Order: sequence, then structure tokens, then C-alpha cells
Amino acid sequence: MKRPLLVLLAGVCLLAGQARAASLWALPGDFIDEQGRARRLAEFAQPEGPPTVVAMEYTECRFVCSIAWRRLSDLQAEADRRGQVVRFVILSLDPTHDTPALWREYRQMRGLRRDNWVFLTGSRAATDLAVQRLGVRWWRYDGAIMHDFRIVRLDSQGRVAKVLDNYDDPVAALLTP
Repeated sequence: MKRPLLVLLAGVCLLAGQARAASLWALPGDFIDEQGRARRLAEFAQPEGPPTVVAMEYTECRFVCSIAWRRLSDLQAEADRRGQVVRFVILSLDPTHDTPALWREYRQMRGLRRDNWVFLTGSRAATDLAVQRLGVRWWRYDGAIMHDFRIVRLDSQGRVAKVLDNYDDPVAALLTP
């Protein structure tokens, strides 16, 4: 009786590992960028391209996203110091609210004019799939969206390669393979 249980547990662990190792680029669903263009995550798959850093934020967030933004800015500055090109993909956690116009305003408020950053809003279903793939935890509290701090670097296949989930960890760790 113990042996089938062990086999079952091994299978569950294997599936969990495969889910974690699955590509963000393989997710279905349409997204809209800050210019109002329809996009699919598969468009960002560039095996020979620059490293891709992904974070989930939303325009109305007043705490975690502010800290994440500072850390992302630090990461951009570190990449610039190293002469390294990095692509940033920011996915909305609040698809019912975050419109292209709000993402443009978000960019403008932060003085971000660089074209290596893209802000995307998907459907709730597409967003929830991305949340699962990236390992982001979020919940509603008193009508607001709460979420953990998590910035990831993807490998060339769109799988999570490195994670920054502590505010104090050095951002440079995301730039090394």
C-alpha cells in the first residue's frame, strides 16, 4: 500500500516541477501593450536576445509596486553600468483597471522613455496563468489588491531562471546567468 502512495507523490512532485519550469512565452491569451497594440507573450521569445526581467505590478498600487519600481530602476542602472541590454516586461495584476492610457501615464510619471520596457494588460484568465507561471502571490484585502514582491529573470526559453523576492537582495544577481 505504501509503494503506490510513493509513486503518486513522485508523480505530483514531477508535475509541480514541470509547471514551475514551463515557459511564460507558451501561455495562451492576448495582452494589450501601453500603446494599445494586441500582443501575445510568445512575441517576446528571443532565444538569442537580451535577458528578460518580468514583474507584475498595477498602476494603483501604492506600496509593493513602488518598491519593485525602485528595484527595477536599480537593475536598469546596473545593466547600464555593465553595458548589458535587458528587456523589461511588466504585467498588470489588475486587468479590469489598467488600460494602455494608464500605463502610458505610469511611464510618464516615472520618466521612462526607454524602448526596452513594455507594459502589458491581459484578461483576468491570462493574468492568472502568468501569476501561476511566475509564482506571484496576490489576494484582495478590503477591496485592494495585495501582492508579494517578486521580480524574475527568464531564461532563453521563457522559464524562471532567477528570482528576486527580498527587497534587500542585490539586483545584480538577476544579471548573471
